[in-house]
Amino acid sequence: MTNQAPGSILEKAYEKLVSEYRRLDLPDIRVKCFGLNPGWNALIGTGGCCGVAMSFQDNNPHYGTDQTLQDTMYLQSFVGQSLFEVARANMSDPRVSRRSIALTALNALSQPFVTDEMLESKGYKVGIEVKDLVQSDDSMVIVGYGGLVKSYAGRCRELHVTDQRPPDIFKTTIVGTTVSYGPAGITVHSAEENREVLKDADIAIITGSTLVNGTFEEVAGYAKNARIRALYGSSAQLIPDVLFENGINIAMSVAISDPAKFEYDVLNAPDMETALRKHQRKYNAGCI
Repeated sequence: MTNQAPGSILEKAYEKLVSEYRRLDLPDIRVKCFGLNPGWNALIGTGGCCGVAMSFQDNNPHYGTDQTLQDTMYLQSFVGQSLFEVARANMSDPRVSRRSIALTALNALSQPFVTDEMLESKGYKVGIEVKDLVQSDDSMVIVGYGGLVKSYAGRCRELHVTDQRPPDIFKTTIVGTTVSYGPAGITVHSAEENREVLKDADIAIITGSTLVNGTFEEVAGYAKNARIRALYGSSAQLIPDVLFENGINIAMSVAISDPAKFEYDVLNAPDMETALRKHQRKYNAGCI
């Protein structure tokens, strides 16, 4: 356990999880193995606790190999160790590779706290659908271009998307009697425009990958005036208490529904995306 007051969102999550595991007298979770993939890193722990986090290896040219490449011998040193030790040793490291591993541990440790029963016992609302809360006059910003974007196109007055990747890679050129550009109804911005577009947002939906690259506090701060501030994605499985205490009011993530089968498929499926899709249980919880 750290001796200083926590600063980053990962440090705060660590302290919250230490407190909750002690309060509920939960068994210590230890590392069985890590699964590494160009898109995702995974940690398989004892007690059916599994966690994943974005690796940034193949989907963001902003980070080079020196930032994303995993040291397999280093990871081997944690096999059999407590997940709290994995998180503690890596959560303050500036490298994306180490922060990603810290988040896999914290997300795995969070698995007991994202069941509907546990969430409801703490007074959180489950089953929230952000789509049902969107008003036609809202300005919405989604931080991180992904499959979520198409779900909200046409539902609000303005839909803005920001991403660290160059905006042009999301542009589709439509050649007919005239030349036009898609996607229609969506304005894509660079990450450098986060402050400008988020300060006036009514709804901000932020990718969980901000927990990996260390931008969570900055981005959530820009969105402080939004009516709805949601964190989404597989990387966002962090214990919701700490999210709700730090600027988020809706958590939209997934937990592993069948840890044994997930572990098998991490070892045997053609890619980790397949394993994630097959064995994830979606949950939406809010403090609104």
